[in-house]
Amino acid sequence: MKHIALLGILLTGFYSSRSQERVTSHNNDLWFLLHGNYYLSEKFGFDSEAHLRLSDLGNQKQQILLRPSIYYKLNDNVKFYLGYTYINTYPYGDQPIATRTPENNLWIQASISQKLGQLGLSHRYRLEQRWVGKMTLGNNGFELTDRIHKNRMRYRITAKFRIPTDQRFYFTAFDEVWINYGENTGLNFLDQNWIYGGGGFYINEGTAIELAYMWQLIKKSDGIREESNNTLQLSLHYNLPLKK
Repeated sequence: MKHIALLGILLTGFYSSRSQERVTSHNNDLWFLLHGNYYLSEKFGFDSEAHLRLSDLGNQKQQILLRPSIYYKLNDNVKFYLGYTYINTYPYGDQPIATRTPENNLWIQASISQKLGQLGLSHRYRLEQRWVGKMTLGNNGFELTDRIHKNRMRYRITAKFRIPTDQRFYFTAFDEVWINYGENTGLNFLDQNWIYGGGGFYINEGTAIELAYMWQLIKKSDGIREESNNTLQLSLHYNLPLKK
């Protein structure tokens, strides 16, 4: 798993070298994220995410995503998660899907963090079991007729640096590689690659607002089409202790 990021970089370079065989579309996206962390006890917690993703500088719906999870804190550096994601993906851009498509996604995750002075590093390993809706055009429009099972693994490495002269401000960056495997993979072994960088401000020690730019590469299952997207993301992160 530690070598997934390197593998993704190599695969990205491989596909780029064959760009004459591929059809690439470019989108300019606006994403909004609300992320909450709820401490239930010293060892257990609840995590939630709500995403609103817009394309064409906010003029088209792209995705709506809800992601609740529970976690177990082994120690200060290691957490294990069990989560669920509900996703609605909409037609957008120059390579749109036929209609709005739902997905149900069950996943497990390990998160490992370390601190080097003002620099924090974290590694996130996620395995996903996906059920993607199959939409069929009938007499009454598109209908959900089946769910296609897919598998995916994701690896993200994140760096976060708090400004020594003012701890309220920080810079953050990550690279995340998405790899398909197993049944119904199609021709996109490399599913996505995200490269993210931005800055944030702690409103208080438990709440931060973050603004960042992300480049998103998406490979389509036909092995020909792909997206290269510029994304501006605004996020609000907060921690809320529910224990006494």
